[in-house]
Amino acid sequence: MTYRRSFAVLCFAAAATLAATGCPHKPAEPLSAAGHVTVMHTNDLHGHYLPERADWLPGTPEIGGFVRIEQEVRAVRAARGKENTLLLDAGDILTGTPLTAMREEGAWGTPMLRFMEALSYDGWAIGNHEFDRGLDNLGVLTAKAPFAALSANLRVKGGKEPLLPSQAFSRVFTVNGVRIGLIGATTDALKGLVSPKDWARMEPTHAVDAVRAEVAALDPQTDILIALTHLGVDDDRKLAAAVPGIDLIVGGHSHTRLTEAVQVGTTYIVQTGSYGRSLGVLEFDAKDDAIADFHYELRDLLPDTAPVEPDPSLKGMADHYRTLIDQEYGEIVARAPSILGKEYAKESPLGRWISDALRVEAKADIGIYNGGGLRSPIVAGDVAKRQIFEAFPFENAVIRFSMTGEQLVGVVLRDVGAELDGKHGYLSLGGVTYTWHVTPGGAPEVVSLSVGGQPVDLSHVYTAASTSYITEQWEKHLGFEPKDTAIVGMNDFEVAVAYAKARGLIDDGVARSVRVE
Repeated sequence: MTYRRSFAVLCFAAAATLAATGCPHKPAEPLSAAGHVTVMHTNDLHGHYLPERADWLPGTPEIGGFVRIEQEVRAVRAARGKENTLLLDAGDILTGTPLTAMREEGAWGTPMLRFMEALSYDGWAIGNHEFDRGLDNLGVLTAKAPFAALSANLRVKGGKEPLLPSQAFSRVFTVNGVRIGLIGATTDALKGLVSPKDWARMEPTHAVDAVRAEVAALDPQTDILIALTHLGVDDDRKLAAAVPGIDLIVGGHSHTRLTEAVQVGTTYIVQTGSYGRSLGVLEFDAKDDAIADFHYELRDLLPDTAPVEPDPSLKGMADHYRTLIDQEYGEIVARAPSILGKEYAKESPLGRWISDALRVEAKADIGIYNGGGLRSPIVAGDVAKRQIFEAFPFENAVIRFSMTGEQLVGVVLRDVGAELDGKHGYLSLGGVTYTWHVTPGGAPEVVSLSVGGQPVDLSHVYTAASTSYITEQWEKHLGFEPKDTAIVGMNDFEVAVAYAKARGLIDDGVARSVRVE
């Protein structure tokens, strides 16, 4: 079933509703004076269409979701006038919940487009996780998107034309008489994030260079320039410093909750966190080809602060997908006695658990799982397949391969480096324990290393189990090309479900990595 709808917003009626229900945020004047622009934005939705835990708030309440986002967006549009606003998303709408594993209208992830269509998004930056179901799937999605799909640096092999037929480098909007140039950009780290076969079909240019070229082309015909980026806040800062003329960067990728806008020179940078739990709302006046009177709010979307009633059509759409997903993923598979938390750049309970699951289910000596693949903690209590999927949503094939003890030492040293600098993902290792220290000269050094409780034999060939993502991206993650690879016949989600049913969701609490003096 496909849901589509259009919104007929009666500004004064909605404003009256706002007055009757009250609004917890800064009140907006009814409608906008000429030259006044309101921009609303999300990023890194990752298929989270329902309320999700907000771990930064007391009691970790469940907040946000598309129904709640729409309520906030509708109220702002009623107050300012829909024609005076933009609604943008800074990428990674895919991979995170079973919603993005649903194939409709010939593509995985189409339900996310339909939710975004219902909210009348204006622009979407193409994120790296949009490639998780393959380049061809992304081509179908962008063709179906009823809003601008943007990236200035995604190019076909040869580096000149857009990678996707329905992709644009930029788009010009006129908002309340203001000509706004909207420029997309996708992370430069894409090579290590997409499949090798997809990478062979593309040749992205550097984001800074691509955005600079679009700024030069659009500046004469626009009043304000906005970069809609999936780069991460650190690279957004670099972009702002490198490319004069960008007035605003609406960003994503790093999942950063910016409660205040960052300013680099005359460029403002904003980002909302992740999973549709907060909405960014910013307002400014366009004066003399620049932003003036800038105001920004990051609005946490608590259910009891909604300014208007839920839209019945959108609520029905959310309920429809929840019912479908519950039918397939609602089974309780185990009980977690305590939370299995996740970390990106160091050891974690969830990482220990899934690496052991890979080792046991694939009958290997060593299990290996990447920190970036841990997407959601598993909270204490009864755990359904849905929560397991949200923790391990990529459905990558499990691969068994051979590695020597000497190669394992190299992997361990890479993990120690991640612990020390926090700049790259940690590989959780099942069946492996080690101690390490930093030498007086500042170099990390392995002190002891065991596999299966026995000291490592550097020349011995061990069997390891990991995912196709790791084995395909072996240069980035392992540092050696896996040998004797074999497909196990399960994906990582299936392994997690099987292991949870057989062994439970229990972390042994024993550290695999121990720093010693």
